[in-house]
Amino acid sequence: MQTRKMPANQENEREVEKRDIELENIIGNLMIAEYQVDRLRNRVAEKLAGKYLDIPEKKLSTHVFKHDGRWFKISVKAQEIDIDQVRANQATK
Repeated sequence: MQTRKMPANQENEREVEKRDIELENIIGNLMIAEYQVDRLRNRVAEKLAGKYLDIPEKKLSTHVFKHDGRWFKISVKAQEIDIDQVRANQATK
């Protein structure tokens, strides 16, 4: 923990303010991660909408990698849905 003196006008209320630097770093990292997620969501939405793709039907992504002598393949398929229609279908079931 780190401490610092408070301004003179607040000194009567509290002599020393204690700061948890580790907690501040965690919160800062969380804010950065949320920003990055937002940017990535925007990029995915743009790609799915066909803004950058020549072939809009191509909505599958595959990544292959090796770890500890084992091969892994991750495939992600994305499709645009109408959430109102999904909710209406669930309500009728």
